[in-house]
Amino acid sequence: MDVSIKALHKNIMEWMAGPVGTILLHALVIFAALFLVDMTIKEKEPEIEVQIVELDTQQLDELLEDLKPPEDLPELVDTITPPDVNIDMMPPPDIQDFAAAPVMDSVAELNIASDAFSPIIMKNLAPGNMVNRSGDGRSAAIAGYGGQWGELAEAAVLRALEWLRLNQNPDGSWGKNDREAMAGLGILTFLAHGETTTSEKYGPTVERAIRYLVARQNDKGHFDNVETTSGTYSQAICVYALSEAYGMTRIPSLKSVMQKGVQVLIDGQQPKGGYDYKFAKGSRRDTSLGGWCAQAMKAAYIAGAENQKLKEAMDKAVEDMKSAQREDNGSFYYTDRGSHSTHSMCAVALLSLQLLGYGTDPAARRGQGFLDSATCNWKSPPEWPMYAWYYISQAKFHQGGGTWKSWNNQFAPQFIRNQNKDGSWDSPGVAAFEKGRTGRENYHPVYATTLAALTLQVYYRFLPTYQPIEIQVIDQKSSDDVKIEIL
Repeated sequence: MDVSIKALHKNIMEWMAGPVGTILLHALVIFAALFLVDMTIKEKEPEIEVQIVELDTQQLDELLEDLKPPEDLPELVDTITPPDVNIDMMPPPDIQDFAAAPVMDSVAELNIASDAFSPIIMKNLAPGNMVNRSGDGRSAAIAGYGGQWGELAEAAVLRALEWLRLNQNPDGSWGKNDREAMAGLGILTFLAHGETTTSEKYGPTVERAIRYLVARQNDKGHFDNVETTSGTYSQAICVYALSEAYGMTRIPSLKSVMQKGVQVLIDGQQPKGGYDYKFAKGSRRDTSLGGWCAQAMKAAYIAGAENQKLKEAMDKAVEDMKSAQREDNGSFYYTDRGSHSTHSMCAVALLSLQLLGYGTDPAARRGQGFLDSATCNWKSPPEWPMYAWYYISQAKFHQGGGTWKSWNNQFAPQFIRNQNKDGSWDSPGVAAFEKGRTGRENYHPVYATTLAALTLQVYYRFLPTYQPIEIQVIDQKSSDDVKIEIL
């Protein structure tokens, strides 16, 4: 046995020393080495390589070049020059030339191009409570809230948009007086219909108007001379318009313009939350001006303005409006207690409470009761009718129910039937004023046309709800998000 084992061992050693053994031995060594390398790789932590790539400046210039205003502007249609009138309430005419501080001479120099070049970022950008403003959302809202007048109202709105397009000044404004405020109202009208700078038909119109307002803002954030009564209203309307513009387009350069403008409103607010002409801090407060400021601040808040004390300013505005309510009938005073109160002023205060999250507050409920007697009759208009119906329609829309249906059947046919053939409107207050009755509103037709269109856009302009103002976490998830898996 021992001899056999020794012989076998000798044979194996001779075999391993031979060619076959040498090959097998090398193979075993290589396999062992590969196994050790694999174990080493598995034990190492994964590494991520980040490469920063700078945007090609030539490509950026080409993108910005595409956003310059077109050379061929639409032919300007002759418009009516409004007469001078004395006004002791609501937005007065004849805004003075704004020269409080230097502004840019050329609108074309402004850069309002978006730096969010990725279509993934911009696609289906959620506009908060503005989701009904375009496409299927608008159609559904018209069907749901417009009743038998919805489609006819939308046709009237389309005619108004076309009239505004054809009557825009080459610099992007509208009219001859009140050009800053009229530009703001024009922008709001197009945005309410979901028309932004990227719209195929109205994109150039919206862009020129935005460029005009941005050029009008000075280093203090003023869009107009706020040392005048009319300039105070204009400031609020311009902030309102550019806040919605930023909220719907996310053009980065508009954010600073919006925030500078809204800071003027915050700084101009009185200690108790009210507003007065020229942003005075005296004892007088003004429901009408406060209403425009409330709308502007809410629009800026929705758009994401980061001004400190913006939320505090909105809360103070609520307290100011509630302080102006009459205890006997639920209406709201125009200025201080003892001044006159109308359906118009009640609607301004009520809409402010609704937009700022107090639509179910007892003060709002009492205001709704007072508005039950409001009417819309073109032949017998209230004072400042377009202004009054703009606010009443929104307040009743947010109230909803039978109140809204009844009002819709009253105001919609009046607006639709009294639109001019060219798509514009003339305020019935003009004819009433000329006959010695309550009226006024002797403004440029842009004023009446934009307010009329905004009133008819009530079906889809905002969702018919009012939520308490609160800080919410923004959820940017979407069904269109692109998923990236790391294997």
